[in-house]
Amino acid sequence: MISDRPAFLRRWRGTPYDKVERNCWWLAALAQAQLFGRALPAADPALVADIRARAEVMATHPARAEWREIQAPVDGALVLMGRIAGAETHCGVYLAQDGGLILHTDERHGVVIDPPLELAAARRWRPMYLIPA
Repeated sequence: MISDRPAFLRRWRGTPYDKVERNCWWLAALAQAQLFGRALPAADPALVADIRARAEVMATHPARAEWREIQAPVDGALVLMGRIAGAETHCGVYLAQDGGLILHTDERHGVVIDPPLELAAARRWRPMYLIPA
């Protein structure tokens, strides 16, 4: 586990997106492991090409039972995002200690840190925050 969060963010910020190796699930799993000492399942819902199938995988994966939804985000919360509640297709990690931002990666920008309200306004994403049960 890395205790130097600024070093982690400097290392990965700006890393180009890659659908197979550098996608949103990869980044969320990396941040959870290195910053918070938590393992996410190896299954990678970001690799599911069809957006409806991806939402289904993220909603029904057996590991989902190991996490519970919280209303107010806390540092290290896993963030699932989508335009429709229950049909999330993107993920990131909430960084309360860094100003309440979401660490995530996408095709256009690579690894970035965005405010939740900006993501909601720009992409119409509704965030769902989860912590280990």
